[in-house]
Amino acid sequence: MLLSLEVFLIGAIAKAVATTVTYPLQTVQSILRFGQHTQHTGGSPLVNSLRSVMHLLINRVRKYGMLGLFKGLEAKLLQTVLTAALMFLLYEKIASSTFRVMGVKRPASSH
Repeated sequence: MLLSLEVFLIGAIAKAVATTVTYPLQTVQSILRFGQHTQHTGGSPLVNSLRSVMHLLINRVRKYGMLGLFKGLEAKLLQTVLTAALMFLLYEKIASSTFRVMGVKRPASSH
């Protein structure tokens, strides 16, 4: 059985890694969603979408360097990591209480 602090830390670390890895694409997705880019015309929508994503990623690197892909990441991490860690902790507490009330032994994790 994991301690509450361990559950909190595991959730925080997992979300921090996931957010950091996907952040450049999330940024581009926001730009595309709010129409802050020039639209390509002609060709299939899928090809145009991929071109737009690549174009925005390349432009961001040109303008700000590689670290520009992660501009604003600190605020996003603060928001998502804390939320995810608290959600994991709350889930574990609720699941544990539910099993205890039902009189069921919680399944042991297999290693």
